[in-house]
Parts: sequence; C-alpha cells; structure tokens
Amino acid sequence: MFKRIVLTVSALAIVAVILAETLASWVKNPYGLEAERLGPKGNESLPPILTKANAKNYILYPKYEENVYVIHLALPNHYVHNTNITDRIVKSYSASASMYYPGLNGKFHSDNANLAKCSGYCGGYIRAFIQTNQNSAHALSSRVLERISHDRQQGSSLYKFEDLTPEFGIDEHFQIRYPVIEAKSKGGKASSEEYLIARDRNGEVKYLFECTPYTPSPACRVTFNLSSRPELVVDITFGRHLMAEWQKVIQSVNEKIASWGPVRIELINKQNNNTSRLTGCTETSLGAVRCGASLKPAG
Repeated sequence: MFKRIVLTVSALAIVAVILAETLASWVKNPYGLEAERLGPKGNESLPPILTKANAKNYILYPKYEENVYVIHLALPNHYVHNTNITDRIVKSYSASASMYYPGLNGKFHSDNANLAKCSGYCGGYIRAFIQTNQNSAHALSSRVLERISHDRQQGSSLYKFEDLTPEFGIDEHFQIRYPVIEAKSKGGKASSEEYLIARDRNGEVKYLFECTPYTPSPACRVTFNLSSRPELVVDITFGRHLMAEWQKVIQSVNEKIASWGPVRIELINKQNNNTSRLTGCTETSLGAVRCGASLKPAG
C-alpha cells in the first residue's frame, strides 16, 4: 500500500513539473515562435498578432539596434519551399523569397510548373532578401563604394581596375579583376566583379549594381528601401540579362513586396517589470495589427 502511495505521489509530482515547465514556456513564448528563432532577444513582449492564412508569418527584428519595433511580414506560401511552410510565427532578422519576373509569382506557384528547368539565375528568376536595417540602402551602397575607392587608391597589384563603356543607360561602369586568381585559374575571369552606379539628379548614389559577368550564371544584385515601409531593406539578385530592364525589375519587386502589407509594431521592453508600451492594436484588412500608445501586460 505504502509503495502505491509513493508511486502515485511521484507520478503526480512529475506531471506537476511538466505542467509548470509547459506554462513557463508558454509565458515566455505565447505566440508559438520557433524555439531556434528566439535567439538572444527572446524576452521581449509582443502584442496579439493576427496571422495571415496561406502565408509564412515573419516577425522581423532589427539586427543591430535596440528592439523598439518589429515588422510583421506575411510571405505567401508560394514563395516558400514546401518543407519550410509553417503555421507558426517565425522570428527572424530576415526573410527570403524566390520569384519569377515579370509576373513575380512565387517560385513554387502552380503557374511556374512548366517553366524550363535551369540552374542559377536564368530566365526571370529573382531571389529577394528582406530585412530591417538601421541604415538606408544608400548608406549601405556608399560604404561599398568607399571600400572600393580605398582599394583603388592603394594601387595594389592584387587588383586591376578597368573602366568600361556605359551600359543599360548607366554611365558609371567599371570592373575589378584579380590577376593572382586569374593566373591560378589559367586566365579565367570568374572572380571579376562588375559595378554599375545609377545616380539621382543631385549626383547621389541611387542604385549600386554588383555583378558577376563571367560566372556560369551571370547575375547582378542591388539593394533598395521598400517605398511603403522604408525600415525594410530589400536585396535582390537576378540574371544579368535582366539589367536591360533594371528599372522595371526594381519597381516590380518593390510593388510586389509592398502588396504583402508589412506592418510595423512599436514596443518598448521593460527589463524590471512585466509591461511593454505598445501602440494600441487594431486589425488591418491584411490580417495584421497596427498599434497606438497604451500599456499592456507582457506575455
């Protein structure tokens, strides 16, 4: 009899521990964020988030600044490989989307089932990375050009700078070759980097295109701020053959991502108590939450 009592008490104690751990986990992570995505910033409070159906719902955090806001981005499922589709909210610093120009349906959309199979950035394939960043795309491009200018002034034999003729309606056009690498590859120029700089009317850098023209799949990448949500920086890579339509490519991708309705949610974490100042939440037509100043209990 005594043994039965001991076993029963032990079993109840184990169940109590499991329930306590489950409750503690829920309090810390009430919205089902993927555990591996919680990262070092897993103690912040979030408002109720209404997820959008048939989409991978991201909560994007600034990577190099304090958590004063997050961006809710609902990425339609046809931009995501089937193995990565989830009903859970995914906390991340960035989201990636694969699509085809000019329609910009997701790579895994049924309309793309009959596209010719190819490897690399052929056809209209575009890969987009979307992230929050405290720096503008202009500032990021300026840093790259500062580094290039420094390398050019050094006059090192490791670099060979070559000015090229204007192309695609862009006047500033040059490439950097790497003689040592080319010698090792018997004259192959796959390591060469091509740059095209489009400036605005004030002479400021508007777009910096970085291309790899001599690789098996020549491609170019460019970074820009999303017009409807400037906190988001979009980095796209596409086949170099699409450079002839670079303005349309950027505009189309910008409009497509904006159509997903990314929403900024303000929050201030309180480390010494369990409250967060959030903007009072109202549901939008896109199934997300917008907020105005109010205090809500954390978790």
